[in-house]
Amino acid sequence: MTHSGPSHTLIVVLAVLLTCATAGALSEVPPRSAGGQALVIPEKHLEAGEVYHVTPGRGTQLMWHGETPLMRMTTTCNRVVGYFVAPFDIEQGQTPLLAGAFRLPVASLSAGIAQYDAQLHGPQALNKAAYPEITFRMTGVTDVEPTGEESTRQSYTLELVGELAVKDKTVALQIPMQLTFQPFTWGTMQLGMGDKLILRGRCEVKLADIGLVPQQGRSNPDMSFQVGEFDFYLLCSTMSPERNLYPDITHEQYRQQLRFVTLLRDFDDPEKGYEFGRTFMHESWDDAKALNRLAWAALTEDGIKTRDLAFALKAAQRASELTGSKDADILNTLARAYYERGELDPALKWQRQAAEHLEGADPQVTGQVRSALKRYEARVKKSQE
Repeated sequence: MTHSGPSHTLIVVLAVLLTCATAGALSEVPPRSAGGQALVIPEKHLEAGEVYHVTPGRGTQLMWHGETPLMRMTTTCNRVVGYFVAPFDIEQGQTPLLAGAFRLPVASLSAGIAQYDAQLHGPQALNKAAYPEITFRMTGVTDVEPTGEESTRQSYTLELVGELAVKDKTVALQIPMQLTFQPFTWGTMQLGMGDKLILRGRCEVKLADIGLVPQQGRSNPDMSFQVGEFDFYLLCSTMSPERNLYPDITHEQYRQQLRFVTLLRDFDDPEKGYEFGRTFMHESWDDAKALNRLAWAALTEDGIKTRDLAFALKAAQRASELTGSKDADILNTLARAYYERGELDPALKWQRQAAEHLEGADPQVTGQVRSALKRYEARVKKSQE
């Protein structure tokens, strides 16, 4: 890598974005970390016990269900970030949870219906522009009952007590939960490294208590939800979602890449996301691999609604220039940028060049290059018929 840390400019931009991303939430709920995929855990919680990080992107973490005589709607989310703390060694009669908190980006709540999602995120409902996150802070645990121990797996039922903050409203909740501790095994590797903590539970919330009420004069009991049922499934791990497992990527660049994706995907904020991305691109202007990762994320990361293809093409072109147009992985990204822009001739040209430089390439890159080449050739042939 060409540098070991961000410039003063990038640090300032990142600090501003972090502040904006957490505005309107309870001050007691820790802010997001630099990469945006975890929370900054207070020192007192780090010292109290074992930290389990909520793992975003692993299945459906939250279902928000509403039903009326004429409507039924389920909204889902899988971008919750947070943590829970358990004692290092749970003794008989001791509470299995000591602390916890999480943040949920409003933009990540979706019913799969664009019109409904726009209304839900809009100023008359959750108002994601002013209140980008929903937060929860654990304040205690009651009614703990062990429910069994299988090998090293421990499980409990309990009432999780806490405060849910939505917009400028805060409501106290008691959520019946099932808690399971699952140590790491080869069988759990598909869920990632580290020991696991799983929380399952559901509760009802009166929507008026969190500021979600029909517009005055437009209330229709057959169409307006009065109560929402929240169904939680939180998979947590002792390994942070921001743990960098790539030896060829500096920790700072890894966190910056995560922040870029978090703003675009989780918060659906292309203005701030690409503003941060352009600063990141400038700082990495002589680092071909960093530019390639940035372009590839903008082009392919699942869940990004607004893709700035000019941004991706600029990063990919510079990465190709730095490597003399001889790196198959980078050429594959460059071709993809042209393809997404509908420019089939340059897309096919660069994909063919990528195929010519596969010697010594990673098998995954080889597969991507050859698969994309077939797809581009077929698309060009069809366009000429």
